[in-house]
Amino acid sequence: MNRREFLSRSVVLGPLGLLGGRCLCGVEPAARQIHLGLVTYNLARNWDLETIIRRCEAHGFARVELRSSHKHGVEPSLGPEERRRVRDRFAGSAVRVISLGSACEYHSADPARLREQKELTREFIRLAKDVGAAAVKVRPNGLPAEVPVEHTLRQIGDSLRELAAWSSGEGHGIELWLEVHGSGTSHVPHIRTIMERAYHPLVGVTWNCNESDLINGSCRENWMLVHRWVRALHIHDLWDPGQYPWRELFALLGETRWGGNALWERGGEADDPDAAMARQRQAFEELVKLAL
Repeated sequence: MNRREFLSRSVVLGPLGLLGGRCLCGVEPAARQIHLGLVTYNLARNWDLETIIRRCEAHGFARVELRSSHKHGVEPSLGPEERRRVRDRFAGSAVRVISLGSACEYHSADPARLREQKELTREFIRLAKDVGAAAVKVRPNGLPAEVPVEHTLRQIGDSLRELAAWSSGEGHGIELWLEVHGSGTSHVPHIRTIMERAYHPLVGVTWNCNESDLINGSCRENWMLVHRWVRALHIHDLWDPGQYPWRELFALLGETRWGGNALWERGGEADDPDAAMARQRQAFEELVKLAL
């Protein structure tokens, strides 16, 4: 398959979905699209960069989120020449590194810890710019018992706005995608509160497809609370309806005219990764028809 044939397999869904004039998928195509991609956690945690790109190209995965601490080694510690090589390798492939999966978080009641996490985020933003990524995935990771919940949500939102303003002001333009994550903080109404507080076009949401999204087995109510901010989905094994109401979710993507990146985050490795990726691609192609 050549590069043009590969890119043509991205699913085109009609008029572009925008958020405040910005594309929901971090790029500016002529039509709303849903791109199948891969999070290196956990299926590819032990793959080097060449293996990630080779397998993604072979199975039509157009995007990748490189989770920090994995074997690929794309970390803030890379020097300028190493960053250039990573950027050039993706530029010469049919795969785009769409995001860097950091574990940066802003809920701590310790001011020193909060400052440390903000500085680490800035390092990831610089790295994302250098390697050609569109975003850095960040997360909330809990609600400290010693402070009111409202204080923590404000702190997370204010931190995101501060960092996004820095990214914009420094000319990086790298987005921050807040994962729906953490004990208490994965409560979707809390994510909405954070996003309303952050109020910046470079701040979006990564929908995590977890049980905490569901009300009586349905993701509709919570999806409707935040869908306009969602830039990426962390999907799981799409062939397994017991993991999540996949048909309902993909129908909602169509109803809300969502476009972006559906990134496969698998709970573990696979005995036959190529067979698993082929199965995921097939399941995706069937489900995405519901979003047409």
